[in-house]
Amino acid sequence: MKGLGDRLRWGIPISLGVTLVIGFDLWAGGDGIGLIILALLFGVGAVIEGVKLCSRSGGDIAIGLICFVGTFLLFATESNRQLIGFETGIPPALLLGLPLFLAPLITELAPSVAKARWRGALHALLVSQWMVMPVLACVSMARDPLGAHLFLCALLMVKGSDTGAYLIGRPFGRTPLHPISPRKTVEGLIGAVVAGVAMGVVYSLTLQHESFGISQAAFFGVLMALAGQLTDLQESAFKRAVGAKNSGDTIPGLGGLLDMMDSLILAIPLIVWLRTLWYD
Repeated sequence: MKGLGDRLRWGIPISLGVTLVIGFDLWAGGDGIGLIILALLFGVGAVIEGVKLCSRSGGDIAIGLICFVGTFLLFATESNRQLIGFETGIPPALLLGLPLFLAPLITELAPSVAKARWRGALHALLVSQWMVMPVLACVSMARDPLGAHLFLCALLMVKGSDTGAYLIGRPFGRTPLHPISPRKTVEGLIGAVVAGVAMGVVYSLTLQHESFGISQAAFFGVLMALAGQLTDLQESAFKRAVGAKNSGDTIPGLGGLLDMMDSLILAIPLIVWLRTLWYD
């Protein structure tokens, strides 16, 4: 499995680096700063790659980055976040509906971007808002007493489910999951769910915190696996629309930053929304 070797060769060091940054929040009293910085770095990289998939125009890339940073700065402040209910209920249409709506809209727009100048700018705007939602969710997650733990657990569940899907789907996959990604199978999805649940349960047992019990962790594991597979399919549709295999070549063996965070686009907002429902 050469593909698995490439993933492990680069994925393990990157995962360790992410863990060290999150460790700053867990053990050094970072108060969520490490998590937010990490989310911003990946978000900026993903915006650049998402825009460049359709437009190499420096102006379009600049529009994407300005809209991304501007939206983040606007809603990262607690007062502005409260205006839209972000701190007291987090409207699901914002955190969940917007990413789900924007992904197919971007995919439909992508093939025609080069045909009209204004479409490149519109594409950049849509990509920026698609990417800013999970980053804003990380700001909310950082305010949770278990924020850094939740992010790390979600990351392990999502990436664990990706690995589970790969390990089960490659040798045993027979039933196609969706035509947009021929290599994805129902058997792989089952492997993803099992791996996601296993990661969540192990983390819960290790953490032993009353607000993140085994049943909740297992439930999150199922949702993280399903959300990850859904947004992975959405990004696959986007890449197919523009004829690209990867979002970029930033990371050898893994593709681009958008490829790395695609599974988290819906997973992180979902876990934040559910925690808000249960504990606010």
